[in-house]
Amino acid sequence: MTRLLWILLRFSLCAWIGAATLFVVTGIRVVTSDLFEPVTKNQLAELRFPAYYLFGFVLVGTGTGAAGLLSVRRSASQKRLRIVLTLCLTTLAIMLVDYLWIYSPLADLMSQPDARNLPEFAKYHTWSKWINVASLSTCLLAAMMTLVDGNNSTENHND
Repeated sequence: MTRLLWILLRFSLCAWIGAATLFVVTGIRVVTSDLFEPVTKNQLAELRFPAYYLFGFVLVGTGTGAAGLLSVRRSASQKRLRIVLTLCLTTLAIMLVDYLWIYSPLADLMSQPDARNLPEFAKYHTWSKWINVASLSTCLLAAMMTLVDGNNSTENHND
């Protein structure tokens, strides 16, 4: 059971970093492309962002659950696991703030054809970039901590 939780923890955090990075790269390519009109760019964002948040909450939530279960077990890496758990909870909190107070108002603006010309759009978009950098950085740190000294994290586990 312990090994499975470690696999789940490492996979879910690393998968979220990879998925979010791919999302950002493809999103930038769409937004900067001359192939799409601004209205189409808004529609594409409206289609893609709900999946972004769903994947993020599921993957980071899974990692948080695994870290929580592992941190209550007696192991050589208990202190590190508590730090990872704290980082995961921080990541989830940042993501929740982003979703409720930044993404949601931004999504409402996106329904307007001229959204990209509104000052509120620029404000929310800038906030969105910075809060996502904070969220992904916190998650990346947690993921890296799960990968360091991996031999000690699976020792003495007979279950």
